[in-house]
Amino acid sequence: MKRIILSLSLVIATTTEFSQVKFSLGVRLGANYSQITNSELDAKTGLYAGLFTDFRFTSFYALQPEVTYSNQGGKSNTDGIGELDIHYVSIGVANKFYIFKDSGLHFIVGPSIDVNFEANVISLINDDGELEITPFDVTLFGGIGYEFPFGLSVEARYKHGFFDLDAASGEWDVYGNYHDDEDLLNSVIQIGATYKFDF
Repeated sequence: MKRIILSLSLVIATTTEFSQVKFSLGVRLGANYSQITNSELDAKTGLYAGLFTDFRFTSFYALQPEVTYSNQGGKSNTDGIGELDIHYVSIGVANKFYIFKDSGLHFIVGPSIDVNFEANVISLINDDGELEITPFDVTLFGGIGYEFPFGLSVEARYKHGFFDLDAASGEWDVYGNYHDDEDLLNSVIQIGATYKFDF
């Protein structure tokens, strides 16, 4: 009998907790300030835009899966040589922590997998491109944001990649004088806004 009462109490508590979860869909839009570490490329400005779902489990925690287009890379500091444009589709999971009660201020942390839009495994199988840049990157991001009561948020994030971008493990002379004995990693500052549509 005790087991039945305990199981029933657990089911009721779980159902009550999940019934209080707030679900929202939203959009993200902003600017990237990206660099490639251990290279002689200058920082490059690009755009990011995406969609997300927001699951607000408690007053202090929300989980936000997101899919984002992100233009990254670097700009050459040598005359006559163009910039390195990398187009990513980023699949991330943002954990948002609202540490001050009744305040929209929150901290953001999470991982993402960035798939190279142009030089990916599918384009290689179809013989549509050359693998000069790794087909995907694994990143970790963190930041801070402020959410207004009407659904608009402003946020700033820093995202750092962990995979060497140089697929050939050599120099990319067309883009600048890279160091082939050090990893070339994505380093991105993102500043932008989000808007949530509540359901």
